[in-house]
Amino acid sequence: MKIKSTVAALSAAVAVAGTLALVSTSAQAADCKHKVGSILSLTGSYGAYGVPISKAAQMGVEQVNAARAAVGVGCDLTYDVRDSQTQASVAIDAATKMIDIEGVTALVGPISSGITAPLLSSVTVEKGVVLIATASTSPTFTKMGREGKTKGLFFRTLPADTLQAVATAKLAWDVGIRKPAIIYLNNDWGKNNQAEFTAAFEAQGGKVVAAVAFNADQPSYRSEINKALKGGPDSLYLVSQPQDGTKQIREWIKFEGPSQYIFPQGMNDTKFVNTIGPDLLKNGWFMSPGQPDTPSIKTMEADYQKRFNLSPKGPGRNSGYDSGVLLALAMVASDIQGKDIKGSTLSGHIRAITGSTGEKVYAGVAGLTKAIELLKAGKEIQYVGATGPINFDQYGDVAQPFVGMKFKGGDFSNERAITLEDVAKVKAMIK
Repeated sequence: MKIKSTVAALSAAVAVAGTLALVSTSAQAADCKHKVGSILSLTGSYGAYGVPISKAAQMGVEQVNAARAAVGVGCDLTYDVRDSQTQASVAIDAATKMIDIEGVTALVGPISSGITAPLLSSVTVEKGVVLIATASTSPTFTKMGREGKTKGLFFRTLPADTLQAVATAKLAWDVGIRKPAIIYLNNDWGKNNQAEFTAAFEAQGGKVVAAVAFNADQPSYRSEINKALKGGPDSLYLVSQPQDGTKQIREWIKFEGPSQYIFPQGMNDTKFVNTIGPDLLKNGWFMSPGQPDTPSIKTMEADYQKRFNLSPKGPGRNSGYDSGVLLALAMVASDIQGKDIKGSTLSGHIRAITGSTGEKVYAGVAGLTKAIELLKAGKEIQYVGATGPINFDQYGDVAQPFVGMKFKGGDFSNERAITLEDVAKVKAMIK
C-alpha cells in the first residue's frame, strides 16, 4: 500500500509539474517580443527623408503585428528607431548598442550609402544581423556582395545607381539636355552617381561640362555654383538632398544659371519644390523608380495618410514600408516554423517570401493577414510590396523600371517611362 501510495503521489506531482510547465511555457510564448530595429537619419542633412521613411517602416511593422495577432501566431513585434544624425560614427554606435545590449537581429537600414557602408563593414555583418537599406543606392554594396563581404545579410528595396544613374542620363538626353553641369554630394552615393551618370550621358553623345563635389551642411554653396557655371552648361544635374538642395538652387538662380534641371531619386520632395517655388522648377525633371499599379501602393498610401496625417508621396516612403514589412514578416515565418530569429535565418525567410513562386499577397493588414494564414498553412507566398514585385538577386539588389516626373498642379506627374531595356541599351554603349 505504501508503494502504491508513493507511486500515486509521484504521478500526481509529475502531472502538476507538467501542467505548471505548460502554463509557464504558454505564458512565456504569449509574452515574447521581437524587435525590428532601425538606424535612420532623423536629424542632419538627411533628416527630411528619415522621419517620414521611419514612420513608413514603423507602420509596416505595426501592420504585420496586427495581422499576426489576428491569426494568433508568433511573438509580439515592436519597432525601435535610433537617430544616426546623418553621421556614420553615430550610426555605428547606435547599432552596436541595439545589437549587443538589446539583442536586435534585424535592422531597417540607413538612407545614406556613406553610412550604410561602414555600418555593414564594422557592425552588422560581423554580428550576423540582417539589414534592409531603404535608400542606399551605391554600387559599392553590389561589389561587396560579389566579394562575399555581406554574407547574404544585406538587401535594399531601391535599385542601385548602376541602374538609376544610367536611367537618369537617358532621361536627360531624351528631354534635350546636351551640356549639363553636375553638383554632387561628396560621399559614396554622390561620387558613384556622378560617375555612372557621366559615363552613360557621354556615351550617348553629350558632354558633362563640369562636375563639382560639395560637402553637406554648408552655409553657402557660392563657390561650387561658380565652378559649375564656368563650363557654360545648358542645365544642372543636382545630386543632393532637399536641405542643401534648397540653398544650392537658390544660389544657382541668383547667379543666373540655366533653368533646366535634372534631379535624382530623393529630390522628388513636395516640400522642396514648394520652398523653391513650382514656377522656378517648371523645367525640372525628377527621377524615380517606377511604381507599378498594384493594390499595395494604393493601400500603403491610404493607410499612411490615415495613420500619420502626412503625405505618403515622397522619397523612400514606399521602400521604407516594404523594409519594415519584410523584416517583421520574416520573424513571423520563423515563429511559425519554430526557428530562431538570427540574421541568417531571417535572410532565408526574406528570400522565400519575395520569390517568384507562391500566392501573391499585398500590403495592409488584410493582405498581411492572408500572407500569415498561408504561411501558417505551410504554403508559399510572394509579397508584392508598395515598391512593386520584389525579386532580390544573389547580392540583395532589386531591378525596377524608372519614371521621369514633372511637378504639376501641386504634385508629381509621371511623364516619361524608362524601361530596364532602355537602361541596358545605354549601358551597352559605355566603353
